[in-house]
Amino acid sequence: MRRHMILAAVVAAVAAGWLAWPSIARQAGVMGATDAPPARAVGADAGAGGRQWFEAVPERDAQMQRVPLTPVDSSGSAWLSMADAREHGDPRTPPLQRDEARTPPTAAQLADPKAYQQYQQGQQLRVLGAFADAAAAELPRLQADVERGRAAGVPAEQIAKVEEKIRRIEQQRRLILREHPELAGAASH
Repeated sequence: MRRHMILAAVVAAVAAGWLAWPSIARQAGVMGATDAPPARAVGADAGAGGRQWFEAVPERDAQMQRVPLTPVDSSGSAWLSMADAREHGDPRTPPLQRDEARTPPTAAQLADPKAYQQYQQGQQLRVLGAFADAAAAELPRLQADVERGRAAGVPAEQIAKVEEKIRRIEQQRRLILREHPELAGAASH
């Protein structure tokens, strides 16, 4: 019963909006040709010093203009296009890179729970080592980016965010190397 009432309320709201659309559009100057410039929308927080994105548009550019649309191939159905993309992929996307270093567990490892647990720990250790290696290689690049940003005049808040990320990556790298000292030789910095 409650669902029916909610559904009825939603349908009534949509119908009211549908019926009110021509009068709202006419007031906004979308449907009818009016000589008056469209009214500027003012956000609720405009008095508090905040600016909405639509307030930043200069008044002379606020006039509605017709723009030609780019041609669309409508010879096929949209759902057929989506189905084809689902089955065959989108040719614009880059290929997935498979992890060639991963070795699947052997039949003996799958049969023995303790051996499989060791296999999982080895895979986890490999992932942690890869993170430590990647962090060691990437941290100098990130530091150079921060220095270039400072020289280019990037705001201090943005630089602080990147520096915090660098600090957290380095902290995680040190934690991994402290908990797994056997990775220290491969991930030396």
